[in-house]
Amino acid sequence: MQVTVLLAFAVATLVELLGLHWVSDKISILNTISLIMLTFLVGVVVGRSWGKEYFEKMQWNLKSRTPPEKGVVNGAVMAVASLLLMTPGIVTDAIGLLILIPPTRIPFLKIASSLARGKVSRGEMYYFFKG
Repeated sequence: MQVTVLLAFAVATLVELLGLHWVSDKISILNTISLIMLTFLVGVVVGRSWGKEYFEKMQWNLKSRTPPEKGVVNGAVMAVASLLLMTPGIVTDAIGLLILIPPTRIPFLKIASSLARGKVSRGEMYYFFKG
């Protein structure tokens, strides 16, 4: 399991670095850095609006073994979008921006909702990690 996670992080880092290199070749290094900073700031703003509160509500739903409401799932997905936008990289920023657009957020909402329902049905009390 640890080797799989380590390999996934290594591949993701390589993909992000290659993406940043490609973008910097197209729009210059200074513009690439500016783009990364802009998406970071957007991620901070979104995170302040949708952050910890919705993860705590999702955690409460799992502990009480009730399926989360649409608003809670939406908030948790938006919080994930803020984390992706704060992570420097092109792929993570693209996924985070897709989540911010309401029509393209629907598949992410379905994934999060089915993941939460599965955890509730299995009786798991934590969404990500035990804490």
